[in-house]
Amino acid sequence: MKSITKLSISFFLFLFLLSCSNEYYLISNNYQLIEVSEELDSSVVNIINPYKNQLDKEMNEIICFSKSELKKGKPESKLGNFMCDLSLLKVNGIADMCVFNNGGLRNIIPKGNITIRDIYKVMPFENELVVLDLSTYEYYDLLKYVANRGGEPVGGVNIVAKKDTIITEHNSKEIIRVLTTDYLANGGDNMKFFVNKEQKKVGIKLRDAIIEYCIEKDTLDIQIDNRLIFDYEK
Repeated sequence: MKSITKLSISFFLFLFLLSCSNEYYLISNNYQLIEVSEELDSSVVNIINPYKNQLDKEMNEIICFSKSELKKGKPESKLGNFMCDLSLLKVNGIADMCVFNNGGLRNIIPKGNITIRDIYKVMPFENELVVLDLSTYEYYDLLKYVANRGGEPVGGVNIVAKKDTIITEHNSKEIIRVLTTDYLANGGDNMKFFVNKEQKKVGIKLRDAIIEYCIEKDTLDIQIDNRLIFDYEK
């Protein structure tokens, strides 16, 4: 194996020291690029390989099968529906609905065998699941946010966005319990309606929740179910 070309820089500086001052000024400099090619130390390779091989084995473990490709999209998507629905199941009734953001979904889940590596590609962040209580007014701000963006991943709710109102089954509740990630709960992706709200930690990272669900489920058959409808001309 060859190492990446190294940069060796030699420089010579002329500094001018002002009298009665500790300020230095760079007058000139010069440098030279030297290409170096050398053999990688085999002892280093021998140390790294066992760890790399073990990591590859764990990351390439098949944990479930998907009947179709899951990718993000708007107003809803198979990937977004999958993420929200499994998260709600994981928290077992302590939240009314779930919302994530398309920007946090970094890859597709391919059709066929799914590995742990695939899940890390979709969710490379260390985001934890949290639940927040929103008032009716704060909840409506959340709905307007989702509608204005043309849709974001949601679960546990059916949204019909009309020209002058947004209808859901939770509109009449005084408190709506919303499941999301700690990143979004802190106002990430401009979700200001979450800022300064108490965050109730679920105790699991979103990525780990996905992996556990896949192992338990074995086969994924995710569908679009029209949970977000725009009933007006945008």
